[in-house]
Amino acid sequence: MKNYLFYAIGAIALITGCSQEEFPDKGANTKSENFPENGITQEGTGIQGIAYVKLKPSVNEEVRKVSLQGVSLNNAPSALSASLQSIKATGMRRLFRPDPRFEGRTHRSGLDRWYIINFSEKQNLDQTLQSLSGSAQFEYVEKVYPTALPSTKVIPASAWSQPITRSEAESYPFNDPGLPDQWHYQNFGKTEGAIAGADINLFEAWKTTTGKPQVIVGVIDGGIDVTHEDLVDNLWTNTNEIAGDGLDNDNNGYVDDIHGFNFVSETGNITPTASEGHGTHVAGTVAARNNNGIGVSGVAGGDGTPGSGILLMSCEKFEGTPSGDTGVPGEEAFYYSANNGAVISQNSWGYLYPGPGSLPQSMKEAIDYFIEFAGCDDEGKQLPDSPMKGGVVIFSAGNDGKDFMAYPGAYDAVIAVSAMAPDWQTSYYSNRGAWVDIMAPGGDARYDKGQVLSTLPPSLHDGMGYGYMQGTSMACPHVSGIAALIVSHFGGQGFTNEDLKKRLLGSLRPENIDEHNPQYVGRLGTGYIDATQVFAENQGIKPGNVTDLLYESDFKEITFHWTAVADEDDGAPVKYMLYFSEEPITSSEPTEKLQSYRINATGVAPGSSMNYTVASLKPSTRYYAAVVAVDRWEQVSDLQPIEVSTKTNHAPEIDGAPTEMVRVRKNKETVVSLNISDPDGHKMSFRLKGEMRGVTGKRTDNRVDLTFKAVAPVGEYKLEFMLVDELGASSSVEIPFKVVRAQEPIALSMDNVVAESEESIQPIDLTRCFSYEEDSEVTFSAQSSDPKVVATSLEGNLLNLNIKGMGYSQITVKADVEGTIVTNKFDMWVVTDKNSLIYHLYPQPAVTELNLMLNKAAKNGVVSIRSLMGEKVYEQSYKTGSDNILTIDVNRFAAGTYTLQVKAATGTAKKTFIKQ
Repeated sequence: MKNYLFYAIGAIALITGCSQEEFPDKGANTKSENFPENGITQEGTGIQGIAYVKLKPSVNEEVRKVSLQGVSLNNAPSALSASLQSIKATGMRRLFRPDPRFEGRTHRSGLDRWYIINFSEKQNLDQTLQSLSGSAQFEYVEKVYPTALPSTKVIPASAWSQPITRSEAESYPFNDPGLPDQWHYQNFGKTEGAIAGADINLFEAWKTTTGKPQVIVGVIDGGIDVTHEDLVDNLWTNTNEIAGDGLDNDNNGYVDDIHGFNFVSETGNITPTASEGHGTHVAGTVAARNNNGIGVSGVAGGDGTPGSGILLMSCEKFEGTPSGDTGVPGEEAFYYSANNGAVISQNSWGYLYPGPGSLPQSMKEAIDYFIEFAGCDDEGKQLPDSPMKGGVVIFSAGNDGKDFMAYPGAYDAVIAVSAMAPDWQTSYYSNRGAWVDIMAPGGDARYDKGQVLSTLPPSLHDGMGYGYMQGTSMACPHVSGIAALIVSHFGGQGFTNEDLKKRLLGSLRPENIDEHNPQYVGRLGTGYIDATQVFAENQGIKPGNVTDLLYESDFKEITFHWTAVADEDDGAPVKYMLYFSEEPITSSEPTEKLQSYRINATGVAPGSSMNYTVASLKPSTRYYAAVVAVDRWEQVSDLQPIEVSTKTNHAPEIDGAPTEMVRVRKNKETVVSLNISDPDGHKMSFRLKGEMRGVTGKRTDNRVDLTFKAVAPVGEYKLEFMLVDELGASSSVEIPFKVVRAQEPIALSMDNVVAESEESIQPIDLTRCFSYEEDSEVTFSAQSSDPKVVATSLEGNLLNLNIKGMGYSQITVKADVEGTIVTNKFDMWVVTDKNSLIYHLYPQPAVTELNLMLNKAAKNGVVSIRSLMGEKVYEQSYKTGSDNILTIDVNRFAAGTYTLQVKAATGTAKKTFIKQ
């Protein structure tokens, strides 16, 4: 479902036969389903073929020399004409047409500088406006955004619940037969789900005034049915205009504006067709004629006697069925109504959603014009016959069920109204936001006859001139009607729009809106409008002082507690203001400079416990605070500051940092483990700063392992380990480390081993067989080439040689030094007698070479070889190397058996071998 800022929702359950499932359950936060699907505009999308521009003052002065009535394409100054020709403009006229009576203030406010520029709808709107924006002629260039009324479905009322009985007559001040069904004026809790008192408390207010015709409310909406039996007597009539003659008799710039003006058709012909009579329904709530024995009552509709009841001015900006851009934006309606006597502007409409992200400048200036100049002459002074100096603009908050900035209602200068159901709850469709000012009954179709009953155009509803609607559209005219009662009673020379706003926004039912709607605290307005409270008199008595302000603090927030005070003349204050500062607060200090928090106190009985929490503070910090009570007249109790502080946050702790420089080598990870803790139990996180190449950190519970790898070049570095808790307190340690060049391991010389078969061999310490850095991680392995002779086994760094049989084996030993593998080897003979000069001859038989492993005692001497026949075939002096091995070339020997003799200083030994 698309979302729009349509500002009223029509009920459908009874008239169409649709089930109640079309409405959310009571209490649900769901937007209305009665929004149209057509006329969708994207955010920032304007109407094609049109733009609003504001001339710069210097350009406007050139225009005024041509004509005070403005210029057109035909007589625009040359530079301006060139800019318009560049976009192929087809038309140009003033947005606010000249009114000779008020041309001075129109000029001073700059409204005479606003123009409507027309061009082809086929042109790209953004490019066209960009071209205009590049011209030096314009101060503002803006899109024209479409506005809309709801696609409304209405429940026409063909008959009232039941006639007012004689016993009930005293409960109802007027004889309008529909009044008992207007629960929104006085709720007796008769229907299911309704709560007695959830209303605007209107009956008591009528004892003071029912409205006076000096007060004119401009209804900017669809047209009012100017023939309606219950409205005709309360219509504003321009007595200086002659109906139907086609002339501007009063010279105000508008032809035949008898009861207002139709800004869509540019005529005085008011039509009530828009959105099934939306404007007529709104007007009836403001001022349907009271006590005339027909229909319904209006908030400010008089008492049935001549000269009672306020007047309604129809400013028609919607006509026909809304289709997204039906109607006109409406800026001129504010200008017209201010210039023709209205002092209250009733607005139940808004921009299509998505629409402009802020209030367009042209609309802002039009609203500001009404606020400043309504009820005033051309010089800005209050007119003698005007009941108020300046005007008040009232807008509905919108029916999207959203919390967002809904313009124009979100504009600070206007009063924005949210909607209430018959039980103090917000109506499910009502928009919300800190910009909403006040709440009034808007109705809720989920309750039996829980919508707002008012007037309808009979021509649109088979002759039925009354019916039900719901929406913030219906809440808004309640506030406009009460505003009209205030001006009727207090109005006159010296009464201002600020006086009106103070009474209007300070007159609240004794119910706390935030307690009834805890999910939307501070988002629905200050409270519920109360028509009777507007007439209270200010006796100038301040509320009592808050003398028992206490607090409890956490690390980032402080919760204040105090007792609600009394107000002698008003019963209780309407709000409390909590002032907060890091600097001392003095009673003479302007509170406007302090951080402030508003606490709604409407409906809070004196003696009740109050509390408020200020969050997002700094831990371990001293602050100053004061709470004052404020009454509806903005009278403030005495400022009594106290000193407060947030809880002290202790820094997290780090243990286990190394006391010496960490050495980091290639192919080796060095791990440093730190223990971390937080005295306050806060969550912690760590950060690494400094030299971080090759450094990583991993946290496991309350331990952080820092792993160092030799990525940075050789050198000395510093790493900072910082530990931060969730509130920002931190500790740090500095860890120096050194990247060193890794030493390549080296295989050292190993002695060969000769052992007798029954001998037990002492284990060999392999750490002495290799050279490597002391603290390196080393893994050894060993292998025998002939396990049948010698088997190897390892116990740590010790190599065990286990003799298995006679013979020779080569022992290979490997050292894995942190990934670098180095190999070492030695030979081992298992012999019969280690004392023999010749330990071993090999290979047997010999083919090309004969190797002799000699006893060390036979390191040099003479070796000779004889055949079996005794013939000497070889004799040579020798000297063995360190391995005591002598090699003889026997390749030329004939095959056969030979005798080898070794003669050394220690003796002589013989061995037989075979040559193959």
